[in-house]
Amino acid sequence: MSDTFRTFLVPAAHVELARALCALDTGGAGMFTTPLSATGQEPATHYGSTGWVPPTLAAASPLAVWEQDADGVWQRTAYEPGRPDAVAHAAAAADPPVPCTVADVEALFAASDVTMQDPWTACGRLGLSICQPPAGLPAPEEEPAPAAVVEPSDGGAPAGGDP
Repeated sequence: MSDTFRTFLVPAAHVELARALCALDTGGAGMFTTPLSATGQEPATHYGSTGWVPPTLAAASPLAVWEQDADGVWQRTAYEPGRPDAVAHAAAAADPPVPCTVADVEALFAASDVTMQDPWTACGRLGLSICQPPAGLPAPEEEPAPAAVVEPSDGGAPAGGDP
């Protein structure tokens, strides 16, 4: 089987468990780094992760299918509950184990939105936007220019430094 596209939107209250569980699967480490909220400002209420995931992760996760009706209202037309029992078992068998119960995984799955929608559509459906950095801080892609390096003009040690 080949990788499958998924968009995962997880409430902030469940994100640490989601990160730990996804990291158990090959290719699942480093997920849920995009903070989301209704206002686009911190604090984040959700975290998102989107892209191609291994078939084992796709099969273990819930999946909702959404379609817009004639009035533009989103309707869930199909749902697969995932495998919370298998996920909890894999978590317990991991080295080191991820502490969680089947009920913890069921709560995570019930609170999360997992679809095959692109992230913009899924976030729009839920009224979520990517959190922007607080005013005055550069956005991650707008890192400040590196400080200029001043070389000693006399070829010796910098002033005030050891020779």
